Amino acid sequence: MRLGHKLKIIHNSYSRIADESTQELGITGMQSFLLGYLSSHGDTPPCQHDIEKRFNIKHPTATGLLSRLCEKGYVEFAADRNDGRLKRIVITQAGRDAAEQTKSRLDGLDEWLSSSFTPEELTTFHGFLDRLVQKALASGDRCRDKEGD
Repeated sequence: MRLGHKLKIIHNSYSRIADESTQELGITGMQSFLLGYLSSHGDTPPCQHDIEKRFNIKHPTATGLLSRLCEKGYVEFAADRNDGRLKRIVITQAGRDAAEQTKSRLDGLDEWLSSSFTPEELTTFHGFLDRLVQKALASGDRCRDKEGD
């Protein structure tokens, strides 16, 4: 089985389990990851571009995620103090509460998935994953360079 196929199976399974664990809050696993990211930002909330870059998603995907979280009252949009054209994504108290509730569930999922590895194996595995992530991100840049972007 190809590496990409294995990664896709892992991704699909993890996404399904994450979605199931956050379903009672009315959010998806991806929305919970986004709320966790937003709750970790202190005084300077990120803008949409920061989210797109952090999660390696395209603009329409980020727009849809943020719109749904806004409709649920988990985030608000605020103009940047220094640049009125820039909208900051501010997590609400309801969003913080949802992020806190899902954090323990997702931490448990990660713990369960990694339970068959020794600490040394996990360190090595994370190193391999970090290298794969960097390679995948660099390949996106390479594709854009070929297209002339």
